[in-house]
Amino acid sequence: MLDSNRSFVLFQLLLLFSVVLIYIRSTSPGSLEPQEVEPLKEPPPADRLVVLVRDGLSAQTFLANRCTNVPQLQQLFLHQGLVGISRPETTTYHSISPYISLFSGFNEDAATVARGWLGNSAPIDSIFDRCKRSFAWTTRELISRFPTIERPRTFSFEAFGEGVTKSCSELEDFVCSSVQRFLGGASRLLLNSTEVIFFIHMTGVEPSCESLQRIQENVWKLYKSFEKTFPDQRTVYLFTSNLGDPQTKSESRPAVESPFFLWGSGVKYIKSMPGRSFVANETGSRLPLHVLNPPQLTALMSALLGVQPPVNSRGMLPKGVLNASLRYEANAMLTNAKQLLAQARRLRELHPKKIPAFWLNFRMMDNFVRESLVLKHQRRFRALLEYSCNFMPVLIMGMDYFKDYYRHVLVIAVSLAGLGWIYCLRCRLTGGGKCRNQMEIQDVTSSKCLVYARGFHRLLTGVLVIFMMLERIPLMVQAILLMPSLYWRTTLKVLGERPRMACRKSLISTILLAFICLGGFFRRYILAVGYLGFASYNNRVAFRKRGLQFYLWLLLLLGLTALSVLPESLGCSQPSALVFSILLTLLRPLACGVYLNFLTWLSNILVLLAALEYILIGWHPWITYMVSWIYLGFVAIWQRRNLQASEVFFFNLSTVYTLTCTSYESVVIQMLAMELQLALRMKQNRNECIGPKTAAHYILVYSWYSLFVIGSFPAFDDYLDILHETCFGYSPLTYGLVMVLKLILPWLLVLCILAGNYKNLASHERQIFVRLLLMSSAMSLALLHGITDVGPWREILSRFAEFAVVQAFPVVWLLLWRLAQLKVGSKWMSQLPK
Repeated sequence: MLDSNRSFVLFQLLLLFSVVLIYIRSTSPGSLEPQEVEPLKEPPPADRLVVLVRDGLSAQTFLANRCTNVPQLQQLFLHQGLVGISRPETTTYHSISPYISLFSGFNEDAATVARGWLGNSAPIDSIFDRCKRSFAWTTRELISRFPTIERPRTFSFEAFGEGVTKSCSELEDFVCSSVQRFLGGASRLLLNSTEVIFFIHMTGVEPSCESLQRIQENVWKLYKSFEKTFPDQRTVYLFTSNLGDPQTKSESRPAVESPFFLWGSGVKYIKSMPGRSFVANETGSRLPLHVLNPPQLTALMSALLGVQPPVNSRGMLPKGVLNASLRYEANAMLTNAKQLLAQARRLRELHPKKIPAFWLNFRMMDNFVRESLVLKHQRRFRALLEYSCNFMPVLIMGMDYFKDYYRHVLVIAVSLAGLGWIYCLRCRLTGGGKCRNQMEIQDVTSSKCLVYARGFHRLLTGVLVIFMMLERIPLMVQAILLMPSLYWRTTLKVLGERPRMACRKSLISTILLAFICLGGFFRRYILAVGYLGFASYNNRVAFRKRGLQFYLWLLLLLGLTALSVLPESLGCSQPSALVFSILLTLLRPLACGVYLNFLTWLSNILVLLAALEYILIGWHPWITYMVSWIYLGFVAIWQRRNLQASEVFFFNLSTVYTLTCTSYESVVIQMLAMELQLALRMKQNRNECIGPKTAAHYILVYSWYSLFVIGSFPAFDDYLDILHETCFGYSPLTYGLVMVLKLILPWLLVLCILAGNYKNLASHERQIFVRLLLMSSAMSLALLHGITDVGPWREILSRFAEFAVVQAFPVVWLLLWRLAQLKVGSKWMSQLPK
């Protein structure tokens, strides 16, 4: 089964693919039907709803200076409506997420946003779907997420005009004038319509206290225009913000406070209540400050219009804010509770029934519905209101419980599969040579124990399959739960072949180096100390016969170790340091006495001069971008026989890497390459060879230290922000390639140096590959349990990237190794006389 490198690659990447499925798997209850609203004799509190959203407006700005910055709105909330702050329950991960939370009633998590990146986002059920008519003045991106806003009539939808400039004030004025034109024309057809919603999106950046005056004037004008168009006093208004921007670099701040002001038909005016309050005018009058989350606003808007809540809404209708009869409020609260109950019931149905789970079971859900109907028939509306209001938090707790119900079990399953894979790789590692005694090579477990293990494996797999089929567990979950069976079956099959495995003693250094490299993901200095010890130990003989070459190597080694104490250079913009890197790249071959042909000198000098012009002057950046990409293609494609192929490729790779830099990273990487080159040459001078085990150790330590000596995975987020400062520029089509080059070019440089100095390593490719798989699998198994889907994007993406890159590292190494052999390890060179 493991007879080729391709099978090793498939088994390695299968673990990575399963983890991706675990964290992007949808946990939504699926398609649900909206709850029916019982028709009552009294009409809903409002016929139409106007939602005005101003991007970037914080509660602190809105309520500052005793609300003197919004004098016209101040006159409104001193006599009617509710003022409060809206606080998102979780971190927002996309610019659209706050609007989905407001109009659909649920918070998009990181997995939902990631699924949207991988494919087209599914339509979202929202309050626009529940209303008879909906109108929006907003961006095309938002319209695409709420497709039901667009109606057959031409006046049902207006977007920002193509000729409008992107000035925030101009966009805001354009929206206001567009709404007023609509109200002056086609709105006469809506005079007797009910269940109508208007969404007015005033885009812009965080306003100051001075610019807030203009914003509130626009809101006031729109309010007066609607009141003039619909004089029946049946319109309710909501003014709020976009409820926080996506958190990328800063720590997770789930309590981003955005203001809201709700007034008009159906909204109760509350002068005082326990809790938070704010100063509403210059005389010091205080009004209650209501604290709600966006889904609660969704439920409140649905109740005001008398429509069903969105089917996936998690919002709980706040009690005591509707200016309606007790019967209407109790009925709206019961409808809200039934909608949450439908979600909780569906989630419970999708999970195993025989395993103990959340204490809220189907019988208790049915009891709630039955008792609610009894209270309703008895016309005990206050009791019904309290009962529904108190039961909804329990339903939310049940939904949260089943949201990640399978995740922990699936992560454990992948971990067990990873352990089986590690042991399988350990079985595939053969002894590197003659052992000092015959006990160093261990025999396989006796055949009798192997038979028992196979029987237990088959029994456990059969019981698991039967249980999953009876419980109707989703197929994706079943596949991941069966992965340990696949990997341990492969391991048992390898054991049945009675391989001559490497002894435990020979694995100590391999395991130790894997843990040292793993420590670099948490503290850079851990890997720096490990790198110092590894390099010193492998060149320990050189300490006895010291010469000029030794002292130069030792100076480079100590300098590279000390660099880990300095701040990360990856993601920093330091043009002067970059200029020095370019000069070093150009002068290093001359200082090392390397012979290069005319074409190599010409191409490298031209591209480095273009880079200098871009950094120091920058008259025509597009020329530098074009030259850099052409040079990259030249280095990738051009192949010419050269007795110093390793040095030529070293020079070319250093130039390409310098083009991706914004600071002194190129200096560090070239120092690392020179240190490795000197260390290997000193070993060759002593006629020392390195076997596949030592080569794998070199590859692992130097590859990972090439990253952590200049930065870390989170630093790539900073690097992306200044990617336009590199000589490759920033483009949505190519920025991913530049970031990949930034990571793997030092790896390729290390491999080229190894392949150039020890050409016999090509015959040990399989053993090097298997040992790298063993070390990387052990590291990724530890990193797997650090993956998270909550918090800021920077933390989520960096933790997953750490696991994914470590897991895929041996596969990437195999591809780069073949490329290095092509560039510097050609067969014709190995056939030359020494």
